Amino acid sequence: MGRKYSPAAANIYLRRFDHHAMYGFRIQPRYYSRFLDDIFTVWPGTRHELLEFQDFLNNLIPGIKVTFTIRNQITEFLDTQVYKGFNAEDQCVLKTKVYFKSTDTHQLLHKNSFHPKHTFNGIAKSQFIRFKRISSSKADYDEASSALIKVLIVRGYNKRALPRLKSDVWRHYDTTLQRFKDLQISKPELIPIVTYYDNFHSRLNRRWKRSIKNNPVFEGARIISPYKRHKNLKDLLTRGRLDSAPTPQSPCSTLSTIEDRLDALIEAINRAG
Repeated sequence: MGRKYSPAAANIYLRRFDHHAMYGFRIQPRYYSRFLDDIFTVWPGTRHELLEFQDFLNNLIPGIKVTFTIRNQITEFLDTQVYKGFNAEDQCVLKTKVYFKSTDTHQLLHKNSFHPKHTFNGIAKSQFIRFKRISSSKADYDEASSALIKVLIVRGYNKRALPRLKSDVWRHYDTTLQRFKDLQISKPELIPIVTYYDNFHSRLNRRWKRSIKNNPVFEGARIISPYKRHKNLKDLLTRGRLDSAPTPQSPCSTLSTIEDRLDALIEAINRAG
């Protein structure tokens, strides 16, 4: 917990779990996705078979347990509600709208805070954009936006500017990927795989690179393998930064400090064999 690589490490650890969840049971989910420890699944079987599937998942990896929340019409996943609706052909489809938890107090930045004026406009606009991306219909968007406007007015935002901004986002903001396709990026995306330069990490680097190349998501990307060196004797004996108020030392005390560091380093090497 708390490390930058923690989410990536968790995803790598759960690769086998995800594979068995999608293909290992006698009934395969119609849809399966996971974001860290939250799983969303569309199940084609009965409720009893779904409970069997839950037992199957709980026996895959010791210590990894899941608890299903089963809904027939509408369910929550992160900040989204997924519900059954009908399209123009009167077919039952899944739709989405914004979900606010009961503990959500909407503690957005207050207008009296000492920030540039454009910051507050950006906060409101980003929320409206998020609502449009999640909402399947204008009615769902209006419902979530009304709740947001009430909160922002209490927090000092312009009462007349918010409805205009809400309408402008719905009419003009493009939530599709077309705006990215129009950029016509000529250079392939560069993905560096950085590891230490030794026998073990070089083998790890090659396997990691091969795994990324086999993933169709990264098709066309350029994969490179830069290496970084381990710490050497100079790194261990030289301080990385100066003290703010260094205390003067005599030549004898400085020499003694270096000797102590060398003795500790030699002792560590001897212990390592």
